[in-house]
Amino acid sequence: MGKFRNFWQLSLALAKAQFKLRNEGSYLGVFWYLLNPLLMFFLLLFIFSSRLGTGIPHYPLYLLLGIIMYNFFSQITSFSLITMNDNREIIKSINFSRESLVASNVLRTLFAHLFEIVIFIIIALFFGISFEGFIFYIPILIVFSVFIYGLSLILSSLYIYFIDIDNIWLFVSKLIFFATPIFYEVEKGSKLFLLNSFNPLYYFITLAREVIIYNKMPEMWLIAGVLVWSAAFFIIGSLIFSKLKKKFAEML
Repeated sequence: MGKFRNFWQLSLALAKAQFKLRNEGSYLGVFWYLLNPLLMFFLLLFIFSSRLGTGIPHYPLYLLLGIIMYNFFSQITSFSLITMNDNREIIKSINFSRESLVASNVLRTLFAHLFEIVIFIIIALFFGISFEGFIFYIPILIVFSVFIYGLSLILSSLYIYFIDIDNIWLFVSKLIFFATPIFYEVEKGSKLFLLNSFNPLYYFITLAREVIIYNKMPEMWLIAGVLVWSAAFFIIGSLIFSKLKKKFAEML
């Protein structure tokens, strides 16, 4: 219990320091965190609202929630690739939990994600969406963060041994963006639906939309998928990171 508390405190302290450092000297501050998803939202809304969005209820909210959840996923995984390399001097000189560096990326991005969620809530209330659904986003976000943390452990540890991982992940993350129904809808039984059954992001984003936007009780296969993907990546990521971190200092 003591080790977990120390791990959490260190991760939180690192996240706060990184968040403050990134916004130091910036006139717009946290607004920069909102700029990218909002610009993407308005661009995709302009392009696809009259084409792919006509049959989707509350399409602007459907689109915006997909974008901010993907943005949360994309930012953390991108930061995690270079985390160990950026902290090589600390890793070489101090004995501490290396996992806290990855966890701090999740927490730092979570701070920014909260501002995106506030914007989403304001827009959703304008559309007449019940506020009650947003309460259920909290457990979804926690499980989503655990999944991303596990994946980030894998990416951050592999990058030290295989530097080309960053280029590979850049390509893969773009594929995930277009494969995941962020700006379009997937019909059950279609080839795209079958493809997305192997896509963890599909489960998380679809579950969030069902609960928040449409106030529906999600189907059990969605809930099971979210829990299984999260647990699987957390366990696999922890095992891989634990095995590879022993040589981080000499590889950096």
